[in-house]
Amino acid sequence: MQKSILSEIVHALERKEVRDIQKWLQSPAHNQRQDVIRLFDYLCQNLADDDESPEKDKAWKAVFPAQPYDDAYMRQVMFFLLKAIEEYLVFTDFTADKVQYHLSLTRIYRKRKLEKAYKQAHRMGSEKLERQPLRNTYYLLNKFFLEQEEHELRMSITQHAPANLQETADALEKWFIEERLRISKDMLAHHRIYQKISYNHGLLEEALLYASRNKMLEEPAIAAYYFTYMALINPSEETYFDKMEQLIHTKMEHFGPSEVRTFYLAALNYCAAKVNQGNLDYCRRALNFYRQGLETGILIENNQITSYTFSNAVAFAMRIGEFDWAENFIDKYQQFLEEKRRNGTVNFSLSRLYFEKGDYDKAQRYLVEFEYDDMLQNIVAKTMLLKIYYEQDELDAFESLLESLRIYLQRKEALDPARKSAYKNLISLMKKLLHLNPYSKAQTERLRQLITSTNPLMERDWLLKQVDGRR
Repeated sequence: MQKSILSEIVHALERKEVRDIQKWLQSPAHNQRQDVIRLFDYLCQNLADDDESPEKDKAWKAVFPAQPYDDAYMRQVMFFLLKAIEEYLVFTDFTADKVQYHLSLTRIYRKRKLEKAYKQAHRMGSEKLERQPLRNTYYLLNKFFLEQEEHELRMSITQHAPANLQETADALEKWFIEERLRISKDMLAHHRIYQKISYNHGLLEEALLYASRNKMLEEPAIAAYYFTYMALINPSEETYFDKMEQLIHTKMEHFGPSEVRTFYLAALNYCAAKVNQGNLDYCRRALNFYRQGLETGILIENNQITSYTFSNAVAFAMRIGEFDWAENFIDKYQQFLEEKRRNGTVNFSLSRLYFEKGDYDKAQRYLVEFEYDDMLQNIVAKTMLLKIYYEQDELDAFESLLESLRIYLQRKEALDPARKSAYKNLISLMKKLLHLNPYSKAQTERLRQLITSTNPLMERDWLLKQVDGRR
């Protein structure tokens, strides 16, 4: 029984679900075997006391104390219990969705030709769909199903009845367009992380064109995914992001929490790319997303904040001098970090905070005390140390760490190519900075122009500050 599906499910049940399943098993409509009830009671008691699943022979002794162990029969009892629990889970999940519930009644009554009952079920399903707040794929797909049921009913009465074919087709198109855009947005995001994976976007280009020309963008779900995808694929055309930002701040009540979170993260990633290009206005826009996302709990999933989200919040704040906000954020929200990554993430964030405040001793202490498992955190930490070494004239340490970072980047094949290129350019320019003759105006000006024109590039502002300071 160890590691069985049955034990895994029982172990995951909440207390109320256990009580409800006990009642479910007592009903002859769902179960007619007392051994199934005894096995469930035994598993609930033992799995609550111990994380490990009990052995089958021990469970047998509890369920059949006077009988010799029979493995085939034990498997049969386990099978019946598993099916009874699965039926309960499906039933509760299905009946909790009142739109689906009435949609099923609509389908049943139509097939039985119970016209009066059909009309009532269809009306109630439509009303519940419109009253609930979601306007995402759930809404669009159920809208199509309800139109489809109405079409099936009318066609079954007479071929000459007024058909709702246009309404059915329109509902289907809206759902398809929304899903095509949503999936393509996810494909794009996934490909940017895993470059070796390629996707066929199918009818995406046609879907984008159709959506923009046929008033599809009046639908919140289609508009949200359309402008998110277009912003990510065309980052230089900032009007797409403006529309995306407006939708995030005004229309997110129409989406589920996980969907809203993906919009927030896409927006924050867009802002990060813009900030890396030197546009600090996007720091302020990003902080607005963080403030709203934290206040609503959208950025806190399962009572946790990812270390990536946490670190980026601090980074955005510090780029525009919001030190108090960053410090309060670290203090207030570190409790939501995964425990095994909490120390590293907090120390990393505090090191950045002290560095930006100019307290290099504290920053350096946090940086050298902790080894960062996260690849990007490791690179940023090394970059901070490089800047500290340079500004404190520890040039031997600076040169040694510069070579170490070069080798580290060369070995990290999983790092996003654009980011890797930006850091390689930084290393190259730091080497030139190290060997710069500060008394040569021509050499200094050439380096300044090179820093200004190099793309992509990390730490452009810092490099320019060092060059200007040497004049």
